[in-house]
Amino acid sequence: MDEAMAGLAKRPGFHDDQERTTPMGLVRYGYEFLESAFVMYERAAQPRPPLVPCTPIPVLYLLGHGLELTFKAFLLSKGVTLKHIRYELGHDLEGAFSSSKENGLGTVLQWQASDESALTLFNVMYKAKELEYIVTGAKTIPYYPLLQNFSIKLFDAVATPIGFRKRLATWTLDESPV
Repeated sequence: MDEAMAGLAKRPGFHDDQERTTPMGLVRYGYEFLESAFVMYERAAQPRPPLVPCTPIPVLYLLGHGLELTFKAFLLSKGVTLKHIRYELGHDLEGAFSSSKENGLGTVLQWQASDESALTLFNVMYKAKELEYIVTGAKTIPYYPLLQNFSIKLFDAVATPIGFRKRLATWTLDESPV
């Protein structure tokens, strides 16, 4: 990034203006990232859907970013400040999930222990930016259909009260192992 862009990024208000970063905007971006992950996963799974021997890293990144944006849309809609969302939660999916639960997520979404376990496991790589910058060695990746189906349930539950009309339920995967 050149000096002009670096200065712009540090300028107060560049990403901290709650008038310009809204729950509707975040949920819309979340939808686009999640749907892109689902399309890419479906394409990678051919001709043996629904399983892919190893979920492509870009799919996992897109899914993680879509989850992050969806959690943040929910939190912003509940009055949590953008400053808290950006600087306290950062890219921590577990932290965002925990904060969302504290702010009433349970009133719009029911989840299973397996959803939470998959998110916790996934967050290890996502929070550390291992989906963006390669870190060699063995990795433990949660079963992808669990992640996709949780992201669908989360998104559809969050989008409704925000007023976003599109839904992702048609992308639900079979979670039974083959």
